[in-house]
Amino acid sequence: MKTNAIIIKTKKRIFGNLLGRNLSKFKGSGLDFKEFREYVYGEDSKKIDWKVSAKINKPLVKEYDEERELRIIIAVLKSGTLYFGSRKLKTELIAEIIATLGIAALEEDNKIECLFLGKNKKIFKPTKNKKSVYSFVEYTLKTEYLEEDYTQKDIDFLNSFKKSLLFIIGDFLKPVEINTLKHETYIINVRDRFEEDPKFKGYTEIVDPVNLNSINVNFTNSTVKKLKKHINKIDKALITQCKKHKIPYTKIYTDEEPIHKLIKLVR
Repeated sequence: MKTNAIIIKTKKRIFGNLLGRNLSKFKGSGLDFKEFREYVYGEDSKKIDWKVSAKINKPLVKEYDEERELRIIIAVLKSGTLYFGSRKLKTELIAEIIATLGIAALEEDNKIECLFLGKNKKIFKPTKNKKSVYSFVEYTLKTEYLEEDYTQKDIDFLNSFKKSLLFIIGDFLKPVEINTLKHETYIINVRDRFEEDPKFKGYTEIVDPVNLNSINVNFTNSTVKKLKKHINKIDKALITQCKKHKIPYTKIYTDEEPIHKLIKLVR
């Protein structure tokens, strides 16, 4: 039922396929050049090669053999920390993000592939079947996250796939290196506001969702301050890395609707 609800809600909120059109703007880049031809009035003027056109005083555009098929990969970094949320679980937010990207991409006839990386990998084959989004969302909601974790090798593994438009989704609560990826990469950081700024004080039992060990922690002002400083340090390192290598980045919280930030991300 939850899978159907997410799919239905997502379809209603993908207004005018704006996200799909933004994704499709990447089609046709990096193709094998065929020849120049004269610009036809009404075409997108961005296609004009102004350098060559200036030499013969006539607007010319580049012709390509055929438009490259746009391949989209959605990669989820599985971790026990995703099984958390004060309003809703981060895994539910990820399901909504996958549904949004998947439906938007497939509506524009793009090929999509969904990967779940960690101790127990799950790789959905590339497809244009619109029904595949249901499988992606259902797996996201039903797979086990506790005792799961990913490593740098999982991220490097992405280079074994054909060059694609790559969306990496995770909570990025530990340092990662993404600068060596060959893909057109986008980072989507999913978080719950409570984990960044706990609002309670006193002793409470904390369970590590990766190894299931538990400890009693006294949440004082000092403890919360150290936690926030630690998370800010990790976030800053990731954002700095993204800016340096021109990798688009966004953070989406569990109390937010993802579509607006996703549209902005690929604009």
